[in-house]
Amino acid sequence: MKRLSIYIFSLIISFICLLPINAVGYTYPNNYKWEYSHDKGTSGYYNVNIGNIYYNIDIYDDQTGRKGTYNVSVNFAKTKGNTLTIPETIFFKGRNLKVKEINIDDMMLGANNRKWKMPYKKIVIPNTVESADFRYAKFTKLKKIYVPKKTQVIDGLSDYPKLKVIIDKKNPYIKMKNGAIYSKNGKKLLSLVNSKKTYRVSKGTKQIDFSGVKKLEKVYLPKSLETITLNAFRKCRNLKTVKINNKTKKIGSCAFENCGSLKKITIPKNIKKIKGSAFCNCKELSTVIIENEKNSPKVIIEYEGIKSSAFKNTKDGIQFIVKNQTVADQLKEQLQNNKSGVKNAKILIGKKVVYQNIHG
Repeated sequence: MKRLSIYIFSLIISFICLLPINAVGYTYPNNYKWEYSHDKGTSGYYNVNIGNIYYNIDIYDDQTGRKGTYNVSVNFAKTKGNTLTIPETIFFKGRNLKVKEINIDDMMLGANNRKWKMPYKKIVIPNTVESADFRYAKFTKLKKIYVPKKTQVIDGLSDYPKLKVIIDKKNPYIKMKNGAIYSKNGKKLLSLVNSKKTYRVSKGTKQIDFSGVKKLEKVYLPKSLETITLNAFRKCRNLKTVKINNKTKKIGSCAFENCGSLKKITIPKNIKKIKGSAFCNCKELSTVIIENEKNSPKVIIEYEGIKSSAFKNTKDGIQFIVKNQTVADQLKEQLQNNKSGVKNAKILIGKKVVYQNIHG
């Protein structure tokens, strides 16, 4: 009887050890399963936990019609130790699959796990990864990231004041320059590194991305930047000043959306277009200075085919300061007829109010 009890006890212990860790009380993101879900044969997507690293695996048909093309991305990790080392490949359904993306997002923790903030000091990105996005991650102690030669895009590194980014010297796509990650030719600013209140974009830059940078307050833009592109400063909560160069011609859709601290903006003389949602939800924006003496910039309501107001939810009574009556007349038409989103707006020539109570 005693031997039988010991045997049963041993079986129970063995069974428990074979269970996935989350089945015996270890807490994982609520929306993950131990193996995979949404199995649709040769297409669909899966959530997989391997070694306490969570992967999303997409299976789709490629351009030639061949079924079973896999794309693997890392979504979350809860491993032990100070270093997060992501493997180059994982074994899944009889195949070794390359890990090509990192999209770490602490929202995947679920409501019961928000206190766990991935306390890694160092992250090692594998050679297979082409893009890495850390904008929605919460690392409390991150100090170093190694970026291999195949990584083309890396984002979300602005909130770590002591972070050192080491990019492989043989990487043909990106480089560290002027406290940020730029494309190798220097034409694209991909990600600001460390927390900076003031930043001067390097000469020759033609495209920028500061979206979601929390501590940024003041930015100087170069002559080479002809377009402030889609989402360029979106959700820069503390942004107060942007010095736009006279060579800039267009402000793109959602460029300053949700910049809640922006109170004043100067639109240089060469800007011809302000696209949909450009200043949407800039709730403190109360002064817009337009420097063009001949034409008002066109306020365009479309944002990728969706009608959206360029100045929606800006300050009630927002003031537009222009150079002369010609521009004032054109601007009034733009604000009223193009559904700009303004409320009780005023147009001034210098300090003189020429139009008021404009609704768009």
